[in-house]
This record gives sequence, structure tokens and C-alpha cells, in this order.
Amino acid sequence: MELERHRILSLTIYIVCTSLYLVGCFLIYSTFLRLNPYYLFITIPVFFLLLSLLIVNFIKIILTFISLVFGRNDNDEINNKIYNSLDNLNRLFKYVLIGIFITLLSSIMILDVILCINKSMYFILALSIVIWVLLYYVLFCIIIKIIKREIRL
Repeated sequence: MELERHRILSLTIYIVCTSLYLVGCFLIYSTFLRLNPYYLFITIPVFFLLLSLLIVNFIKIILTFISLVFGRNDNDEINNKIYNSLDNLNRLFKYVLIGIFITLLSSIMILDVILCINKSMYFILALSIVIWVLLYYVLFCIIIKIIKREIRL
């Protein structure tokens, strides 16, 4: 009974998050044509982020619902397969999120460089390039640690 409550709570959270991601995707998609082209550097990666989160949560809803329907009467084989599928989905999506985050970071960096050049703020441009390089260095160090940990598993 406790496991079923846990799955129902997970299903409820997945449904709420999916509806929030759907609203966010709709809002961003509806503002594409009205935005300044500078802001498209940010809104397009955010749109893909929300869209990928929406797809993954929809897959989790389906898997959890299958687990609720077919995992009754102490049918542990189906529950184990579903949990392994959710774990593999989470591991795969971790790398998708890293890629989308790097894309978003790169687009913000490009926007920052363009705006600093347009406003003739070369000192701030040099300072921001140094900060961006340090941020990318830290990010890639974290990514390398994650990949090394995954290889050990």
C-alpha cells in the first residue's frame, strides 16, 4: 500500500509539472514573433528546454501509470522493469539537460558580447569574456566528473 501511495504521489507531481511546462512552452511559443531578435537567443533554448522537460515528464507519466495498472498483486518483475526504465530515462535526460544548458549559456554569452560591442563598453566586454571562460571551465570540469562517475558504474 505504501508503494502505491508513492507511485500516486509521483504521478500527481509529474502531471502538475507537465502542465506547468506546457503552459511555459505555449507562452514562449506565442512570443516568438513579437520579440526583439536579441531575445530569440535566449527564448529558443528555453523553449527547447521546456519542450524536452515536457516530453520526459509525459514518458514518466505513462511509465508510472503502467506501473500502477500492471504492478498490482505483488508483481515485482514489472515494477523492477519500470524503475529501471525510469532510471535509464533520468540518466539519458541528464545529458540532454547538460547540452541544452550549454546551448543556453552560449547564446547568453553571444548576446552579451553583441550588446557590449553595440554600446561600446569594451572594458565590460573584456571582463565578461574572462568570466565566461571561467564559467565554461567550471562547467566542463563538472561534466568531466559526471562522465567519469558514469564510466565507473
